[in-house]
Amino acid sequence: MHADWKDHHANEAAKALDHPLVEDVINELAENLGVDPEKGLPAYGMRKVALYAAQVARAQTLGIDPEALRMTPDEANSHMLALAAEATFKGIPTYMLDLRTDGSGS
Repeated sequence: MHADWKDHHANEAAKALDHPLVEDVINELAENLGVDPEKGLPAYGMRKVALYAAQVARAQTLGIDPEALRMTPDEANSHMLALAAEATFKGIPTYMLDLRTDGSGS
């Protein structure tokens, strides 16, 4: 698999959110809950659950252990550093706290 296989997998799974069946169910749930299906934390949460379900289902179909979709500590650290760099380049004040408890931080 290529280096960015997790991103590719997530992007392919995200296509499921655009399917009318999924959209209809999200809209029905939003209506039942009395929330806007397009804005706010409930909309984000419903789509996040749908996306994770799609990723797990796709992984299972492809014979991939869904646990392999989780970021490793190194991947998570790299992702956080990239986000911090992006914010810094945009002029957003950025502070990094080293909260490691293994004694490796200073």
